[in-house]
Amino acid sequence: MPQRPVTIDDIFGLFRESERQRQEQQQITEREMAELRKTVDRTSEQIEQTNKQIGGITSRWGEFVENLVRPAAVKLFRAKGIEVHFTALRVEAQDEQGSIEIDVLAENTNEVVAIEVKSHLDVRDVKRFLATLERFKKALPKYKSYKLYGAIAGIKVDEIADKYAVQEGLFLIKLSGDTVAIANAQNFVAKTW
Repeated sequence: MPQRPVTIDDIFGLFRESERQRQEQQQITEREMAELRKTVDRTSEQIEQTNKQIGGITSRWGEFVENLVRPAAVKLFRAKGIEVHFTALRVEAQDEQGSIEIDVLAENTNEVVAIEVKSHLDVRDVKRFLATLERFKKALPKYKSYKLYGAIAGIKVDEIADKYAVQEGLFLIKLSGDTVAIANAQNFVAKTW
């Protein structure tokens, strides 16, 4: 059977069909992308809500530990020869570099102990706290003539953070039964700032 010759109309017909299929494919892709964007948006919202909830839990843990450390601070530091008469939670101050926050402050007439409290304490936290201690007397000039000691407290303390803190002259406060205790060795000598 003889083949009929291909005409311009045949070519245009094939082109139109090919273009129609490409547009259909593009519409499917655009619908898929729109659905994907909706899914990503919903997932992002869920992640944001979860992060807020976790932040709230972490904050509550921190508050729990602060409220465990604060009343114990008087007894703990008196046993170390620092006659604490006053404690305060979340002391904030400003210096030229910005703000600092001390989770628990314990003081008497010439000594002050700044205590950093974390639910999980790592080396990065210790380094940040050491930087805060360096700025402490500028941000809180009332204590300029006081002996300043630093202490860190945590429910979970990484072993490396533990050793680093002690090496840097910080008191180390850890859970001990249903209360807290200073975990430094008997011969530990605290650094003063």
